[in-house]
Amino acid sequence: MTIHADIARELPELRRQAESLMTLTLAAYSPTGNFTTDPDGYEVPEYTPEGSTFGKVQGTSNKDTPTRYVTIGGVERPVIEGGLHIPVSAPVPTAGEQRGLADGPWEYVVTATGDADPALLGRRYMVVGVPAKSYATARRLDVVEVG
Repeated sequence: MTIHADIARELPELRRQAESLMTLTLAAYSPTGNFTTDPDGYEVPEYTPEGSTFGKVQGTSNKDTPTRYVTIGGVERPVIEGGLHIPVSAPVPTAGEQRGLADGPWEYVVTATGDADPALLGRRYMVVGVPAKSYATARRLDVVEVG
């Protein structure tokens, strides 16, 4: 046996364990490329529902301050690296920093918290990076909180 074979054999159980900690329900949305005007008169992008998945919010623990920012609507927002965990089996979202493009970034909205902090309910996260790695137990998305 090799270490790679050992990891490959254990990976399904490790993913199951990681997914057991994903107590949030996240609704996924992709931009259509169209815009609508909200009640305040602002043009806002329209989104297509992409289903829902379980997940969890995880802030970075190895850094005291964010090292990367993106500008959204003229406001600089910190990127939460690996901040949103979803199952590896969930659809791979599109990432980006521009909003409203048909192939632009997906957004996730917390629709249920399970036994997690109820303050997460309704929070919205825009995907700005979709890192991939060998032997992943979860897909750890780089996100910006947008609502």
